[in-house]
Amino acid sequence: MTQPPARRRRWLVTSAGLAGAAASGAVFMVAVTGGAPAPAAPAAPPVTTARVTRTNLVTTVLTEGTLGYAASRPVVNRITGTYTWLPRPGRRVGAGGTLYAVDDLPVVLMAGRIPAWRPMLPGISNGPDVAELERNLIALGYATGLLSTPTDGWTAATTAAVERWQQAAGLPVTGEVDLGRVLFLPGPVRTGAPAAAPGDPAAPGQAPYQVTTATRVVTVPLNPVSSPPVRLGERVRVILPSGVSSPGDIAAIGPPAPPASGTGGTQGSSSGSYGPAATTVLTVRPARPRRTGTASGVPVQVSLTTHAADGVLAVPVSALLALSGGGYGLEVVEPSGAHRLVGVRTGVFAGSQVQVSGPQIAAGTTVVVAQ
Repeated sequence: MTQPPARRRRWLVTSAGLAGAAASGAVFMVAVTGGAPAPAAPAAPPVTTARVTRTNLVTTVLTEGTLGYAASRPVVNRITGTYTWLPRPGRRVGAGGTLYAVDDLPVVLMAGRIPAWRPMLPGISNGPDVAELERNLIALGYATGLLSTPTDGWTAATTAAVERWQQAAGLPVTGEVDLGRVLFLPGPVRTGAPAAAPGDPAAPGQAPYQVTTATRVVTVPLNPVSSPPVRLGERVRVILPSGVSSPGDIAAIGPPAPPASGTGGTQGSSSGSYGPAATTVLTVRPARPRRTGTASGVPVQVSLTTHAADGVLAVPVSALLALSGGGYGLEVVEPSGAHRLVGVRTGVFAGSQVQVSGPQIAAGTTVVVAQ
């Protein structure tokens, strides 16, 4: 049925139709009237139109999160003596760096996942600790001309590389590594709140300060009732307190971490504060960590996707007409200028746009938009 633009005013808006469409924005309820002819109407005002476009639509929900640093394996002392130097909180320590000093000799961080469990010296049996030590000596430049690839066996070349390292680090040059002189950790760490001070006695088993990794992360507790489904690698956006938005991705999904202990806790962690409703915690890794600052425990918001539709047809929500028989329609403007009402199916509502589909709707179709 073809209707001139002036007859759009002869469709009646009903309160029931408006109530049914309230959730989707500015939607009108229309029905064709019959009976006696309507009184003459004034000239129709110019109508606003829009074109049906093919686009991607995404709806999101904001959740609360905490920005800080990822948890790390604790720094645990293995040497007896006196603490003579401890780093200030917030310092980054990487492979080859000094974690602290006992009796004025440094305890050095080296990269590795297997903790040292014995002194390392000529004649020891093969083991992964030897390979970790050699790998670090190579990476730090102390094995040049001696070792090209790490092995799990101690050789004369290992001894020579250890002596080079000891001389550069200010350690007694013995060619042997005492237990506790090197701490193997998976990666760089960031120092946190101290549990000891210079002059305090050092004993095996102590953690002289709290520690985290140097990796910026956001922890997001999820409520299982109201939270959308999530997946590893999913792209999200982190909204900082300043209002600045930064992209990120979901790096881990797991249960809440247990409360931090007094010696092995992690600075900036929100462990233990998720509440009883949180059964899952997301770890979000910001794509541009430098934009997030250096503070820990920062409250942020994370935008999670609830619905997504790629390559769909969409129109402004204000173009929808709620039909008297149920469902929605669009007032299509033909190339000739004639108007006709076309029924459509709706999909994702995203901001001011809505997904539509129907046999008479295509990209580029002109539709009337309510003013």
